[in-house]
Amino acid sequence: MTRIGVDVGGTKIELAALDTAGAVLLRRRAATPVLDYEATVDAVGEIVEAAESSLGVRATVGVATPGALSRIDARIKNANSTCLNGRALKEDLERRLARPVRLANDANCFALSEAVDGAARDAEVVFGVILGTGVGGGLVVRRRVVEGANAIAGEWGHNALPLPGHDDHPLPLCYCGRRGCVETFLSGPGLAADHARLTAERLAPEAIVARAQAGDAGCEATLGRYEHRLARALAGVINIVDPDAIVLGGGLSNLERLYERVPALWGPHVFSDSVRTRLLPPAHGDSSGVRGAAWLWEPGEQPVAAGGEVSLRPIDEANIDFVAELRVVGEQRYHVASVAKSFWQVAGREGYWMRAIYAGAEPVGFVLLRESPGEVYLNRLLVDFRHQGRGYGREAMRLIMAHARAAPGCNRVRLAHVRSNEAVARLYASLGFRHTGVVDEDGEVEMVFEFPA
Repeated sequence: MTRIGVDVGGTKIELAALDTAGAVLLRRRAATPVLDYEATVDAVGEIVEAAESSLGVRATVGVATPGALSRIDARIKNANSTCLNGRALKEDLERRLARPVRLANDANCFALSEAVDGAARDAEVVFGVILGTGVGGGLVVRRRVVEGANAIAGEWGHNALPLPGHDDHPLPLCYCGRRGCVETFLSGPGLAADHARLTAERLAPEAIVARAQAGDAGCEATLGRYEHRLARALAGVINIVDPDAIVLGGGLSNLERLYERVPALWGPHVFSDSVRTRLLPPAHGDSSGVRGAAWLWEPGEQPVAAGGEVSLRPIDEANIDFVAELRVVGEQRYHVASVAKSFWQVAGREGYWMRAIYAGAEPVGFVLLRESPGEVYLNRLLVDFRHQGRGYGREAMRLIMAHARAAPGCNRVRLAHVRSNEAVARLYASLGFRHTGVVDEDGEVEMVFEFPA
């Protein structure tokens, strides 16, 4: 299976196609259209289609982007590429490419790449750090990105620098509106600004490093302050997340001395008698973001096949036998979907809405909703075992959400899933659902999606 990863940056769009083992089959780059959202969507579509044409395959597509998807409306937020903010990038890319697309923050993709087959491939919990024009972070646990309830897991750059001392004042103003954010000290511009403030010299980070290596005392002092600040900031991460490994990325990750000096400094700030967390340089360098985007698809997963547009259709004589015999696993004896036939036979039962899931002209599953004032409850969404792993369930969920959003007075969608089914929980969470803490009478855990007022 071929995976395509796309990294949408401020100046360039980069693509890499990986085989099942992670070997690079093809690379492409294109300029990012300047402040033009529609042109950016088209540019991503064109670079993907050109790559697939060269390889002769239809691939899965993952996209790394600045910012994150809002849990409220699934639109981009917090992106420094401002034309993306407030736009439904994932939905628009899926429409442009006619398939499901996985999308994640670029720092999350960096962390995922290094956790899957990079510097931290043997680590269970990995924190990826970007030290570049800005400061970002991503958290990966057991080779899965952790996004969090607010889609901001890992955003340590906008925490306050711990224990600011005399050399840290006055606290710099951050673009987010607060003062003393980690990013204002540990980004490349932050390093340069700190040096200028205390020496009156305006030097780029690369020049500061070079002059420190040549024996310049002022530049050496600047790097010393940087290392102490990085140690304090990462100690806070260790105290909360306790990762096995922290991998540095971005331009400042090339500063080799960090990997020895920072761990020697963070010990007094970590609440432990020893610190086993490793600080590592990236194995894939600047390619980690695009590789991580490709790894958003797991081995064996497939996009919706060409010509297999997903739709929801009424249950009728053409599909009732399939729906009644649908099986979620091949050896299943008692077909949980058999109740569907009963619902169909009780035609007109008030408040229930049931449809077969189609991929192209073929039925592949079914959904059952219960509609009541103010909400839609998802009773069942089942895809037959012969059609799983192709994105049909995810596409059906999007159609369900559109149906609910159009229902008069509907302000939320509610569902419950088996506690042990982590894959289903991740699917719903990626669509903006959150756990409520409620456990129903069958022991299933409740999730809810609230439509914005």
